[in-house]
Amino acid sequence: MKLSLRLILLRIVMGCALLSGVAAAPSYAQEELLDGPKSVIISYRTNAAKRTDFREYMSGPFAAKLSAMRNEGKLAAYQVYYSWFPQPEVWDAMVVMHFPTYSAVQDWLAVERREPGGLDAAGLALASPKAVYSADLSWNESADDFDVGEVYNIIPYEYRDATEYRDYVAGYVTPQFDGWMSEGALSGYQIYMNRYPVGTPWDSLFIQRYRDFDAFGKRQHVLDKVRVGLRQKPEWMKWHSRKGDIRSETENSIAELIAQ
Repeated sequence: MKLSLRLILLRIVMGCALLSGVAAAPSYAQEELLDGPKSVIISYRTNAAKRTDFREYMSGPFAAKLSAMRNEGKLAAYQVYYSWFPQPEVWDAMVVMHFPTYSAVQDWLAVERREPGGLDAAGLALASPKAVYSADLSWNESADDFDVGEVYNIIPYEYRDATEYRDYVAGYVTPQFDGWMSEGALSGYQIYMNRYPVGTPWDSLFIQRYRDFDAFGKRQHVLDKVRVGLRQKPEWMKWHSRKGDIRSETENSIAELIAQ
């Protein structure tokens, strides 16, 4: 029976907690560190003249390659995002690949030796891989499955200390995201932690999944509404007052999902 993407991602998050009989821990614990990172995130850059052709390539031949790997059991799931607009420091396309096991990542390394970033000759004529990251899907909430065409707000952060940052996400970030989901703005979110953080451009990556174009347009209204209630909670306000010292934010991306 085919598993839903939501269940696949949940199993990726919780899989390491089952190793050696270890019980599932809170989401902000580091159970995923018991194994190697099972998510690979690649960003790509093109130029204005090639943006349309590169988008068609990523949703066509490139996505077909990932789909074939998934059908062979080499890949658990994938998402291909494309940015709305060209921006100075932001990628044009980003791919998130979820592997069933850490050892399965070696299948992608074999692809990389032949095709950097998974791009064949036709793809390399259109764009170049900008960077590749090994990451852990540390938080994942979803009200439904991914849907091509939904709006995604993707935010990179740098932090000063991983343990402190995990506590901050659990105490400050996820209460907001859960509130936005309750208000019907978000249909889900994922937070990735870079397994080998080296600073710029990101140590953690937020992917906020908005239900549709109109829901994204109401983003600020919903944010302000949810924060009214959260400001009554001393623990949340403690993190709010310290967030500037804990993390720094760089240029956001607004994107759509073009293949999965």
